[in-house]
Amino acid sequence: MPELVLVLLCVGLVAGLALVVGGVYGVDQRQRVAFRSKMRRRAHVSGLRWRGPLAFSVGAFIWLVSGWPIAGVAATVFVSFLPWLFSAGTIAKQRIERLEGLETWLRRLGDVVAAGSTGLVGAIQSSTRDTPPVLARELTTLAHRLRTWDVQDALLKFADDIDDQIGDTAVAGLCVAYRQGSGVAGLLRALAHQVAEDIVARRTAESERARRRSTARLLLGIWAAMFLGVALFGSSMYTSAYATPVGQAALAVLLGSVGASAVWLRRLGLEPLASRFLSTQDRRRS
Repeated sequence: MPELVLVLLCVGLVAGLALVVGGVYGVDQRQRVAFRSKMRRRAHVSGLRWRGPLAFSVGAFIWLVSGWPIAGVAATVFVSFLPWLFSAGTIAKQRIERLEGLETWLRRLGDVVAAGSTGLVGAIQSSTRDTPPVLARELTTLAHRLRTWDVQDALLKFADDIDDQIGDTAVAGLCVAYRQGSGVAGLLRALAHQVAEDIVARRTAESERARRRSTARLLLGIWAAMFLGVALFGSSMYTSAYATPVGQAALAVLLGSVGASAVWLRRLGLEPLASRFLSTQDRRRS
Protein backbone atom coordinates (compact mmCIF):
# COMPACT_ATOMS: atom_id res chain seq x y z
CA MET A 1 0.00 0.00 0.00
CA PRO A 2 2.74 2.54 0.80
CA GLU A 3 4.38 1.71 -2.53
CA LEU A 4 1.11 2.43 -4.35
CA VAL A 5 0.80 5.78 -2.63
CA LEU A 6 4.41 6.55 -3.52
CA VAL A 7 3.79 5.67 -7.17
CA LEU A 8 0.73 7.92 -7.29
CA LEU A 9 2.75 10.74 -5.77
CA CYS A 10 5.47 10.17 -8.36
CA VAL A 11 3.00 10.29 -11.23
CA GLY A 12 1.46 13.44 -9.79
CA LEU A 13 4.87 15.05 -9.42
CA VAL A 14 5.90 14.24 -12.98
CA ALA A 15 2.57 15.50 -14.32
CA GLY A 16 2.96 18.66 -12.27
CA LEU A 17 6.44 19.25 -13.66
CA ALA A 18 5.09 18.73 -17.18
CA LEU A 19 2.36 21.31 -16.58
CA VAL A 20 4.89 23.76 -15.16
CA VAL A 21 7.15 23.35 -18.18
CA GLY A 22 4.17 23.75 -20.50
CA GLY A 23 3.06 26.87 -18.66
CA VAL A 24 6.52 28.44 -18.69
CA TYR A 25 7.42 27.63 -22.28
CA GLY A 26 3.94 27.56 -23.74
CA VAL A 27 2.55 25.42 -26.50
CA ASP A 28 3.09 27.27 -29.74
CA GLN A 29 0.80 25.92 -32.43
CA ARG A 30 3.03 27.42 -35.10
CA GLN A 31 5.93 25.24 -34.02
CA ARG A 32 4.12 22.42 -35.76
CA VAL A 33 4.53 21.96 -39.48
CA ALA A 34 1.34 23.08 -41.15
CA PHE A 35 1.39 20.48 -43.91
CA ARG A 36 1.17 16.79 -43.10
CA SER A 37 0.01 14.28 -45.69
CA LYS A 38 -2.39 11.44 -44.94
CA MET A 39 0.45 8.92 -45.05
CA ARG A 40 2.40 10.97 -42.53
CA ARG A 41 -0.64 11.18 -40.25
CA ARG A 42 -1.02 7.42 -40.40
CA ALA A 43 2.65 6.97 -39.54
CA HIS A 44 2.20 9.33 -36.57
CA VAL A 45 -0.79 7.35 -35.26
CA SER A 46 1.07 4.09 -35.78
CA GLY A 47 4.02 5.50 -33.84
CA LEU A 48 1.75 6.35 -30.92
CA ARG A 49 0.36 2.81 -30.91
CA TRP A 50 3.71 1.13 -30.41
CA ARG A 51 5.35 3.89 -28.38
CA GLY A 52 2.88 3.66 -25.49
CA PRO A 53 3.32 -0.07 -24.79
CA LEU A 54 7.07 0.24 -25.31
CA ALA A 55 7.29 3.14 -22.84
CA PHE A 56 5.33 1.27 -20.18
CA SER A 57 7.41 -1.87 -20.75
CA VAL A 58 10.67 0.01 -20.36
CA GLY A 59 9.37 1.81 -17.27
CA ALA A 60 8.20 -1.44 -15.68
CA PHE A 61 11.56 -3.07 -16.41
CA ILE A 62 13.54 -0.19 -14.90
CA TRP A 63 11.28 -0.20 -11.82
CA LEU A 64 11.54 -3.97 -11.44
CA VAL A 65 15.33 -4.11 -11.73
CA SER A 66 16.19 -0.96 -9.78
CA GLY A 67 13.35 -1.03 -7.27
CA TRP A 68 12.88 2.73 -7.78
CA PRO A 69 9.32 3.72 -8.74
CA ILE A 70 10.47 7.19 -9.75
CA ALA A 71 13.02 5.71 -12.17
CA GLY A 72 10.28 3.65 -13.80
CA VAL A 73 7.97 6.64 -14.17
CA ALA A 74 10.82 8.77 -15.55
CA ALA A 75 11.77 6.08 -18.07
CA THR A 76 8.15 5.83 -19.23
CA VAL A 77 7.92 9.59 -19.72
CA PHE A 78 11.31 9.73 -21.46
CA VAL A 79 10.48 6.99 -23.98
CA SER A 80 7.05 8.54 -24.65
CA PHE A 81 8.50 11.97 -25.45
CA LEU A 82 11.76 10.79 -27.05
CA PRO A 83 10.65 11.46 -30.67
CA TRP A 84 9.40 14.92 -29.68
CA LEU A 85 12.66 15.77 -27.92
CA PHE A 86 14.68 14.88 -31.01
CA SER A 87 12.27 16.33 -33.60
CA ALA A 88 13.77 19.83 -33.81
CA GLY A 89 16.04 18.92 -36.72
CA THR A 90 13.18 17.35 -38.68
CA ILE A 91 10.93 20.36 -38.10
CA ALA A 92 13.65 22.77 -39.24
CA LYS A 93 14.31 20.67 -42.35
CA GLN A 94 10.60 20.59 -43.26
CA ARG A 95 10.31 24.36 -42.85
CA ILE A 96 13.22 24.95 -45.22
CA GLU A 97 11.84 22.43 -47.73
CA ARG A 98 8.52 24.30 -47.76
CA LEU A 99 10.29 27.59 -48.44
CA GLU A 100 12.30 25.95 -51.22
CA GLY A 101 9.04 24.76 -52.70
CA LEU A 102 7.68 28.32 -52.51
CA GLU A 103 10.78 29.69 -54.25
CA THR A 104 10.52 27.08 -57.01
CA TRP A 105 6.82 27.85 -57.50
CA LEU A 106 7.43 31.60 -57.73
CA ARG A 107 10.12 31.08 -60.40
CA ARG A 108 7.84 28.84 -62.45
CA LEU A 109 5.01 31.33 -62.04
CA GLY A 110 7.26 34.11 -63.31
CA ASP A 111 8.22 32.04 -66.36
CA VAL A 112 4.56 31.31 -67.19
CA VAL A 113 3.59 34.98 -66.89
CA ALA A 114 6.64 36.03 -68.92
CA ALA A 115 5.48 33.77 -71.75
CA GLY A 116 2.49 36.12 -72.08
CA SER A 117 -0.11 33.39 -72.44
CA THR A 118 -2.01 34.18 -69.24
CA GLY A 119 -2.27 36.60 -66.34
CA LEU A 120 -1.30 36.10 -62.72
CA VAL A 121 -4.54 34.44 -61.60
CA GLY A 122 -4.60 32.12 -64.60
CA ALA A 123 -0.94 31.24 -64.04
CA ILE A 124 -1.62 30.36 -60.40
CA GLN A 125 -4.56 28.15 -61.34
CA SER A 126 -2.60 26.36 -64.05
CA SER A 127 0.43 25.91 -61.78
CA THR A 128 -1.35 23.17 -59.81
CA ARG A 129 -0.49 20.72 -62.59
CA ASP A 130 3.20 20.92 -61.68
CA THR A 131 3.52 22.03 -58.07
CA PRO A 132 6.30 21.25 -55.59
CA PRO A 133 5.08 18.25 -53.54
CA VAL A 134 5.61 20.01 -50.20
CA LEU A 135 3.10 22.72 -51.18
CA ALA A 136 0.73 20.69 -53.34
CA ARG A 137 -2.20 20.89 -50.94
CA GLU A 138 -1.82 24.61 -50.23
CA LEU A 139 -1.48 25.54 -53.90
CA THR A 140 -4.39 23.34 -54.96
CA THR A 141 -6.54 24.96 -52.28
CA LEU A 142 -5.44 28.42 -53.45
CA ALA A 143 -6.40 27.60 -57.04
CA HIS A 144 -9.87 26.48 -55.91
CA ARG A 145 -10.37 29.62 -53.83
CA LEU A 146 -9.42 31.88 -56.71
CA ARG A 147 -12.47 30.61 -58.60
CA THR A 148 -14.95 31.88 -56.01
CA TRP A 149 -13.09 34.21 -53.61
CA ASP A 150 -11.78 37.70 -53.98
CA VAL A 151 -8.21 37.40 -55.27
CA GLN A 152 -6.62 39.30 -52.39
CA ASP A 153 -8.58 37.34 -49.77
CA ALA A 154 -7.53 34.06 -51.38
CA LEU A 155 -3.87 35.13 -51.40
CA LEU A 156 -4.01 36.25 -47.77
CA LYS A 157 -5.52 32.92 -46.77
CA PHE A 158 -2.69 31.25 -48.68
CA ALA A 159 -0.27 33.19 -46.47
CA ASP A 160 -2.01 31.68 -43.43
CA ASP A 161 -1.54 28.22 -44.94
CA ILE A 162 2.18 28.86 -45.41
CA ASP A 163 2.36 30.31 -41.88
CA ASP A 164 5.81 31.88 -42.20
CA GLN A 165 7.09 35.45 -42.34
CA ILE A 166 8.87 34.74 -45.62
CA GLY A 167 5.59 33.42 -46.99
CA ASP A 168 3.95 36.69 -45.93
CA THR A 169 6.56 38.60 -47.90
CA ALA A 170 5.92 36.49 -50.99
CA VAL A 171 2.14 36.87 -50.71
CA ALA A 172 2.45 40.62 -50.20
CA GLY A 173 4.44 40.72 -53.43
CA LEU A 174 1.76 38.66 -55.19
CA CYS A 175 -0.90 41.12 -54.05
CA VAL A 176 1.17 44.02 -55.39
CA ALA A 177 1.74 42.16 -58.66
CA TYR A 178 -2.00 41.53 -59.05
CA ARG A 179 -2.86 45.19 -58.48
CA GLN A 180 0.04 46.48 -60.57
CA GLY A 181 -0.83 44.48 -63.66
CA SER A 182 2.44 45.24 -65.48
CA GLY A 183 5.95 43.94 -64.81
CA VAL A 184 4.48 40.92 -63.00
CA ALA A 185 7.06 38.44 -64.31
CA GLY A 186 9.98 40.54 -63.12
CA LEU A 187 8.37 41.02 -59.71
CA LEU A 188 7.76 37.29 -59.33
CA ARG A 189 11.38 36.52 -60.18
CA ALA A 190 12.55 39.17 -57.72
CA LEU A 191 10.37 37.56 -55.03
CA ALA A 192 11.82 34.15 -55.83
CA HIS A 193 15.34 35.57 -55.56
CA GLN A 194 14.55 37.13 -52.18
CA VAL A 195 13.08 33.87 -50.87
CA ALA A 196 16.20 32.02 -52.08
CA GLU A 197 18.43 34.45 -50.15
CA ASP A 198 16.33 33.94 -47.02
CA ILE A 199 16.67 30.18 -47.41
CA VAL A 200 20.45 30.46 -47.57
CA ALA A 201 20.42 32.52 -44.37
CA ARG A 202 18.21 29.97 -42.64
CA ARG A 203 20.40 27.08 -43.74
CA THR A 204 23.46 28.84 -42.35
CA ALA A 205 21.76 29.41 -39.00
CA GLU A 206 20.39 25.86 -39.00
CA SER A 207 23.86 24.35 -39.43
CA GLU A 208 24.93 26.05 -36.18
CA ARG A 209 21.81 24.84 -34.38
CA ALA A 210 22.44 21.31 -35.67
CA ARG A 211 25.84 21.32 -33.94
CA ARG A 212 24.18 22.45 -30.72
CA ARG A 213 21.59 19.68 -31.00
CA SER A 214 24.30 17.08 -31.56
CA THR A 215 26.16 18.25 -28.47
CA ALA A 216 22.98 18.24 -26.40
CA ARG A 217 22.07 14.71 -27.56
CA LEU A 218 25.56 13.49 -26.72
CA LEU A 219 25.46 14.96 -23.21
CA LEU A 220 21.96 13.64 -22.61
CA GLY A 221 22.98 10.18 -23.82
CA ILE A 222 26.04 10.12 -21.56
CA TRP A 223 23.97 11.21 -18.58
CA ALA A 224 21.26 8.61 -19.31
CA ALA A 225 23.85 5.84 -19.66
CA MET A 226 25.47 6.81 -16.35
CA PHE A 227 22.12 6.97 -14.57
CA LEU A 228 21.00 3.58 -15.91
CA GLY A 229 24.37 2.08 -15.01
CA VAL A 230 24.08 3.27 -11.43
CA ALA A 231 20.40 2.32 -11.13
CA LEU A 232 20.77 -1.17 -12.58
CA PHE A 233 24.31 -2.21 -11.66
CA GLY A 234 25.40 0.21 -8.95
CA SER A 235 26.57 -0.90 -5.56
CA SER A 236 23.97 -0.81 -2.79
CA MET A 237 26.36 1.45 -0.92
CA TYR A 238 25.47 4.22 -3.37
CA THR A 239 21.91 3.28 -4.32
CA SER A 240 20.41 2.43 -0.94
CA ALA A 241 19.82 6.10 -0.14
CA TYR A 242 17.42 6.37 -3.09
CA ALA A 243 15.31 3.42 -1.91
CA THR A 244 13.72 5.51 0.83
CA PRO A 245 10.73 7.86 0.28
CA VAL A 246 12.99 10.85 0.88
CA GLY A 247 15.51 9.48 -1.60
CA GLN A 248 12.76 8.94 -4.18
CA ALA A 249 11.55 12.50 -3.69
CA ALA A 250 15.10 13.79 -4.22
CA LEU A 251 15.41 11.61 -7.32
CA ALA A 252 12.13 13.01 -8.65
CA VAL A 253 13.42 16.55 -8.27
CA LEU A 254 16.69 15.59 -9.98
CA LEU A 255 15.01 13.85 -12.91
CA GLY A 256 12.45 16.63 -13.23
CA SER A 257 15.28 19.15 -13.51
CA VAL A 258 16.95 17.04 -16.18
CA GLY A 259 13.66 16.82 -18.08
CA ALA A 260 13.12 20.58 -17.91
CA SER A 261 16.70 21.09 -19.15
CA ALA A 262 16.07 18.73 -22.07
CA VAL A 263 12.96 20.72 -23.07
CA TRP A 264 14.94 23.96 -22.81
CA LEU A 265 17.74 22.54 -24.98
CA ARG A 266 15.19 21.47 -27.58
CA ARG A 267 13.81 24.99 -27.75
CA LEU A 268 17.33 26.36 -28.18
CA GLY A 269 17.85 23.96 -31.07
CA LEU A 270 14.75 25.14 -32.94
CA GLU A 271 14.60 28.50 -34.67
CA PRO A 272 11.88 30.70 -33.17
CA LEU A 273 9.40 31.75 -35.83
CA ALA A 274 9.47 35.43 -36.66
CA SER A 275 6.24 37.35 -36.17
CA ARG A 276 3.97 37.38 -39.19
CA PHE A 277 2.40 40.56 -40.57
CA LEU A 278 -0.37 39.14 -42.81
CA SER A 279 -2.21 36.90 -40.35
CA THR A 280 -5.96 37.02 -40.96
CA GLN A 281 -6.56 36.19 -37.29
CA ASP A 282 -4.68 39.33 -36.21
CA ARG A 283 -6.73 41.41 -38.65
CA ARG A 284 -9.97 40.01 -37.26
CA ARG A 285 -8.94 40.96 -33.70
CA SER A 286 -8.16 44.49 -34.83
